Amino acid sequence: MKLLLPPRLRWPVLIIAALSIHVVVSLLTVFVATSNPSYAVEEDYYRKALAWDARRAQERRNLDLGWQLDFEVAPQPAGGDPQLLVRLADRSGQPLDRASVAVAAFHNARADQIVHAKPAAAGDGVYSCPLAMRRSGRWELRFTVDCGGEHFTHTASRHIRLELP
Repeated sequence: MKLLLPPRLRWPVLIIAALSIHVVVSLLTVFVATSNPSYAVEEDYYRKALAWDARRAQERRNLDLGWQLDFEVAPQPAGGDPQLLVRLADRSGQPLDRASVAVAAFHNARADQIVHAKPAAAGDGVYSCPLAMRRSGRWELRFTVDCGGEHFTHTASRHIRLELP
């Protein structure tokens, strides 16, 4: 039987082959991990980490304000997007009108696809807008509200069932 490699090259070739296989498998793993649509990195995570104390101060301010924010996602009209309805009230339950409301929403399975919207005032503390939601499941909605010189934030995670065509 004839050997493919001379004896003096067997070990160097084996070591090079093992290292090459390791590099190829590592590159393949990185490719699969980053091409997965479920993979996401928190937007602007470094700035958010540096502002941790400011975030904690905002959470305390939210508690001091005592504002109440509730929302629902109404079924979409034929061929349209679902409607986001936001109800905003102060500590005593009185509706907050003339507020500027913004929302960033994402489905947990596609956290890199963030939907931004600015609900418009509909009166009596209600704000609404269409929201391009394309799948049922667990959604995270991050609200920011500016009213009367005050800033309020609210984050909610909720299972939302959509009637999709």
